[in-house]
Amino acid sequence: MKKIALLCLIFICLVSCQKIQDQSFVGTDISSAHMDTSFKLRDFNGRLRTLEDFRGKVVVLFFGFTHCPDICPTTMTDLKKTMNLLKEKASGIQVIFITLDPARDTEDVLKKFIPTFNSSFLGLTGSEREIDKVTTQFKIFYNKVNDGSKAGYTIDHSAGLYVIDKNGNVKLHISYGEKPEDIASDLEKLI
Repeated sequence: MKKIALLCLIFICLVSCQKIQDQSFVGTDISSAHMDTSFKLRDFNGRLRTLEDFRGKVVVLFFGFTHCPDICPTTMTDLKKTMNLLKEKASGIQVIFITLDPARDTEDVLKKFIPTFNSSFLGLTGSEREIDKVTTQFKIFYNKVNDGSKAGYTIDHSAGLYVIDKNGNVKLHISYGEKPEDIASDLEKLI
């Protein structure tokens, strides 16, 4: 009888450990931050969008700009690879690029840029005031810097991904540079 009880206890411990391991993420769980996610921005088709439009899907938010020479195209390429790894499960995910440069990243510019990574990705823009509000809500640092280039300026900005669960709650922050395989693993746990 003691042997059976001991085996049952070991089994329960193993199952419990597996459950805990299944919910571990590469990204940082920020669900306790209770961030305000209410915003309205225009997509590249001119349609006003809110996160509520994507209820039932896992949403990946990335803040960047189309003239970015490195972080933004690298991150968008990693997200493309992530979606390819997820295959048919990718239909449960919506990637949203929010511009930090609304002066240059018009709807037309976003419409040409965003689909080059994945046709399901969406680009959002708005007025500088609207972008400032959203970046404040998500605690995104960005600063326009005159750099003497032909473009006239660049934008220094924080990098990383925000993951919103299917119920519209901010769940994870995934740091810049995480591997597509690890991002896919985190997203798969939330689909």
